[in-house]
Amino acid sequence: MDEQTAPAPNDRQIVIALSRGLALLDCFRVNHPLLTNSQLARFSKLPRSTVSRLTHTLVKQGYLEYDAQHSAYRLGAKVLSLSYSMLGGMALRPLVLPYMQRLADHSNSLVALATCEDYSMLIIESITSHNTLAQPLEVGAHVALDTSAMGRAYLASCSSAERNNILHHLATNRKRKPAELDQLAAKAIHDYRTHGYCTSIHDWRNGVTGVAVPLYLKNFGRRLVLTCGGSIKQLTTDHITNTIAPLLIKTAHEIEKLSSS
Repeated sequence: MDEQTAPAPNDRQIVIALSRGLALLDCFRVNHPLLTNSQLARFSKLPRSTVSRLTHTLVKQGYLEYDAQHSAYRLGAKVLSLSYSMLGGMALRPLVLPYMQRLADHSNSLVALATCEDYSMLIIESITSHNTLAQPLEVGAHVALDTSAMGRAYLASCSSAERNNILHHLATNRKRKPAELDQLAAKAIHDYRTHGYCTSIHDWRNGVTGVAVPLYLKNFGRRLVLTCGGSIKQLTTDHITNTIAPLLIKTAHEIEKLSSS
């Protein structure tokens, strides 16, 4: 897990206590569902005494639950309520789902809609084909930005300032070599400009391949990425090049047209 940096008080409009409480909630991940006060203090870079007061408040408000058996905290049901409200408020989401399902069925893959959040790719929606060998991705899951096709498509399409910020974070917090990251970003940009998509072959997980394209949606607040992923047994490099990538690009264009109507 990347360590979270406590926000600097350089904006007088920011409520520091609220910002710190949200920073604690942001420390939880699928592979780290239970966190102690000590772990939360380390990840958030906040004093242990501050963390203790914040966790007490968040428990009282229902955003955290205390697990007495493990002396640790987990996210409370109230967080799920916020997530459900957020997804329900995305007007484009129900319109996009049929296109994603069609793409999944035609490509025998997992199809996901994602965006960049906290220097990783956050899954907003995920649909699988009945015949795919791909492992499912849960909504709300975080996927590594540098090794996944969706992350590379985001790197290739975001502004140079945002790209540099992401690469700096990966080098600083994930101990990646800057030269390797620069090479990775350059290849992602080249692939997107040359072919219209980015790929990941065995890089995210061994035996898993992926292909992704950015979505340019009118009147939507942030950049999204559409991706297909699955087992190398089904999504071979030739199949991606000849069949899946063209279908993915076509679907992305249809969704972009839908969003502008």
